[in-house]
Amino acid sequence: MTELNTSSGQTPRRSRRGENNALRRGMSKIHRRNTPTLCSSVPRGMASKVAARVSGHDWHRNPDLIELRRDGFIPYKKRNDPHYQPKPMRIHARSELCEALTALSHVMAAHCDYHVDPDKEYVFEVMAPMELLASRMGVMHTYENGRKAYDIALSALSALEQMGYVYADRSPDPDSGQYKPMRIWLTDAFFTSRGIAVEEIRDWLGKYRRWAEKNGLTESLRRRHEQHLLRMERIGIGIKGKHKLRNKLRQIKRRVTSPDLAEEKQARITELDDALKRLEDERLDTLLDEQQQSLTSLAGAKARRQNTYHQAFIQWSVSGKMTPIQVIQLETTLKREQPGLISSDPETYYRLLLERAGVLL
Repeated sequence: MTELNTSSGQTPRRSRRGENNALRRGMSKIHRRNTPTLCSSVPRGMASKVAARVSGHDWHRNPDLIELRRDGFIPYKKRNDPHYQPKPMRIHARSELCEALTALSHVMAAHCDYHVDPDKEYVFEVMAPMELLASRMGVMHTYENGRKAYDIALSALSALEQMGYVYADRSPDPDSGQYKPMRIWLTDAFFTSRGIAVEEIRDWLGKYRRWAEKNGLTESLRRRHEQHLLRMERIGIGIKGKHKLRNKLRQIKRRVTSPDLAEEKQARITELDDALKRLEDERLDTLLDEQQQSLTSLAGAKARRQNTYHQAFIQWSVSGKMTPIQVIQLETTLKREQPGLISSDPETYYRLLLERAGVLL
């Protein structure tokens, strides 16, 4: 170390680290300011099931973490450096790292979007920014000048990324201009590493979807996801040009979703194409005649069922308060949200149509 030249009478410049050490003289060094722990409630349903599996997970026996520590962590800034050599670490991880991984997994499971829709291109997106996740972990530290730091959460996220449990899209933060993880997705390995089989994931997703349909939350969940995408596009965060990441996210959906979902999506596309062709090739009066013929053909079944809501819907549809195209769009939307309802419970089907049309209050 080069000695400081004090013979000229100039006072040596003290570094920030030296100033902090001088202020802290006689005091113990702060090991960590906050202990990672879940500081919020977990929603009921699939989120609580995943959080329960996360709570019982032993990171010391996790083979992916053991292999990662045997090879060595790679910092985010060094991931594209071909000359960087990671330093192997001891296999047994410290308790601080295990606490951070558990707390971050809890928070991401609580804020994950489990609604799987045929129109969605990706699944298991964490619908919360990284700062909110860090605050829910209890590791957010705000300095006197207003700067926020959550290195514990970022280190845990980097470890989960290298283990293949999450995919993170880093983009410049509109507020600070720094590169931060702006969008996060959970992979199927996030669930299978906790002992959740793929068939069990499909069963949970199916139950969550049926619960949303039963309680009428399908449209609100879809609108929430669309608003999230619009907000990301508005602040300039998108993954349209990141083809590698998009392919990985599509593979997750193919592995965890049911084959019936792909068939339903294809059937919906075919139905929309046929409707567009009819609108282009036929006139409005022809569509009106087809609608009247279909209503007439269902008259016999209607009389057998004695469905008063069905009769009220027919009378309203031919009253002229809505155009035939609007009536068709109303039926198509309900069939898309609750497939099979017209055959299983026609009375509820036509009652919902009248409620959406404003006839029933």
